[in-house]
Amino acid sequence: MEELPQKDIKDYGYNSIKVGLNAVPLVGGAIATVFETVFSSPIDARKEAWLCDLAKTVDDLCNKVENLTPEKLSKNDEFISAYLLASNIAIRSHQKEKLAALRAAVKNTVLITDYDDSKKMIFIRVIDEMTPLHFRLLTFLSSPEIFINKLNEKEGPNSRTNWGSLGNVWDETYKDIRADNSLIDIVISDLHRFGFIHVDQFHKASMNSVSTSIGKQFIGFINE
Repeated sequence: MEELPQKDIKDYGYNSIKVGLNAVPLVGGAIATVFETVFSSPIDARKEAWLCDLAKTVDDLCNKVENLTPEKLSKNDEFISAYLLASNIAIRSHQKEKLAALRAAVKNTVLITDYDDSKKMIFIRVIDEMTPLHFRLLTFLSSPEIFINKLNEKEGPNSRTNWGSLGNVWDETYKDIRADNSLIDIVISDLHRFGFIHVDQFHKASMNSVSTSIGKQFIGFINE
């Protein structure tokens, strides 16, 4: 039996749905148009944008790692698994922070050699559950001294403000969501469940880092 061309195989399910919608009396054509406009086009655009980003990532990797070529990467099972898992997540997201984390994770799958396969795959899977607020809070709680120093510098070269609590530092740093917002503790609970921080509520955090060792590893894995 003659095989279908690759494009036909790829689009088979989509075309079947579209044909079925067109067959619906009176409204079928309109529904098919909505289906193509609302669902197909955005998905294709996201796929194309993500694949372009991956191509740049591969190019960057080959420039950084001696003797690494796209052909060698195509035979690297760990890299293939990482980019397939990351791609599945990326196509379902519009958030720039998450997409940046996924790009870095794919790259660091090759660059970071002292993590085993399981840890890398788990880290990529966890990215799927995170939002920009998760990334922001994890960074903040891992290095609060950086944010404290930045605020002190704003106050002047010789001043050292007594911020009282880490919540005050957060509120002064981020104006869009306060430390006592209920969403903050939901995110903190998530990060604690992932094993990335020691505390499960914001008010329990001190002026020092509360990130765990694996939390710090995760931060390194999702950053360029």
